[in-house]
Amino acid sequence: MRKVAPWRFKAREYPLKTPASPGTDFHLQAAAAAASDRNLGRPCVVVFDERVPSPDRDAGSLRMLLILKSLANRCHVIFVPFNRPQGIDYERALWQAGIETADATDYRRLLRHSNISAAIVSRPSMGSTFIHRIRRVNPGVRIVFDMVDTHFLRFQREYEISGEAAALSEAKRYRKLERKLAQLSDVVWCASGEDKQVMERAAPGSRIEVVPTIHELRDSGKPFDGRQDLLFIGNLVHRPNEDAVLFFLREVYPLVQKSMPSVRLDIIGDNASTAIKAFDSEKVRILGYVPDVEPYLRNARVFVAPLRFGAGIKGKVGEAMAHGLPVVTTSIGAEGFGLTHELDVMIGDHPDSFAQAIEQLYLQKELWERVAANSRLRIERHFTPEVVAETINNSIKETDRGTE
Repeated sequence: MRKVAPWRFKAREYPLKTPASPGTDFHLQAAAAAASDRNLGRPCVVVFDERVPSPDRDAGSLRMLLILKSLANRCHVIFVPFNRPQGIDYERALWQAGIETADATDYRRLLRHSNISAAIVSRPSMGSTFIHRIRRVNPGVRIVFDMVDTHFLRFQREYEISGEAAALSEAKRYRKLERKLAQLSDVVWCASGEDKQVMERAAPGSRIEVVPTIHELRDSGKPFDGRQDLLFIGNLVHRPNEDAVLFFLREVYPLVQKSMPSVRLDIIGDNASTAIKAFDSEKVRILGYVPDVEPYLRNARVFVAPLRFGAGIKGKVGEAMAHGLPVVTTSIGAEGFGLTHELDVMIGDHPDSFAQAIEQLYLQKELWERVAANSRLRIERHFTPEVVAETINNSIKETDRGTE
């Protein structure tokens, strides 16, 4: 077996969650060597992010995983997580996809790789940590700043809802930081067209591309008559998700119960607060983390995304659409998808209109089937890995400052 470079596949440093069987370490290193052999001579892209993607826990992780896979089809990809909170299993999934991993402390060695083409830095926290270091170590490397969502816009919207001074302070801080990072980068990735417009005003002259959430088309599941109940999925440590769930439980769901008292709500996601857990009952099931959400997406009749603030594009909405599950959301929840009310989504921005949209979609079979089919078609045409991969790879290739 060819020797693996010291900055690659440090599997031996992170023991498996279950006791290793004889030869486990050998097989992991064999996978590392195979990936390394496949990457010989290919342009190298180093991707920095806060943590290893955990796609079954949050939409941002799923987006990053599919970005990495898209890059790996054409490039030698080295993923550099700042930490590894979930253990080895998620990292091993990257290795199996031909994506190498390295420690953040090895960034200097990575950036001197002979075939390095670009460095992608995801989220402002990583941008503020690494972009100036990247420029110092390798001034010629092309830098892509992946915003994930526009943080200052998200906090500004939160302030408009909550009136909390802390949210306004964060909005001001992130506006300065994200503008600076955009100006220091060769290209900026925004997750939605709306975010792109905001950033074009905040950082004029920056090159900005839209790289949305990416969704693989799924089986449409059961037909209208075979489905029942409402579904929400989202990591509840994310403030827009927590606010959305509490808003729905306090102001929307009581209206739904008046007209459809038998309809139940399932809430899936890590880190439910005490306030959310207090609603756990026969009619509102707080399910926490669920490793396989497919059965819920195949059996629910309506997906709800009652987001009152946020930015970027909402992965939970895209995943429901990719499964042929019709969505009721807000104008903010629908951002980035180019959706039309009563054609491929139902939109309600107030408790009454949101509850009414749920009732219409839940009871009207023809409307349900139209929205289900058109929303899935929207994903197929604009948000599959094949479609978004072209933008990802073109923006990497075209950031050569010497040819602009």
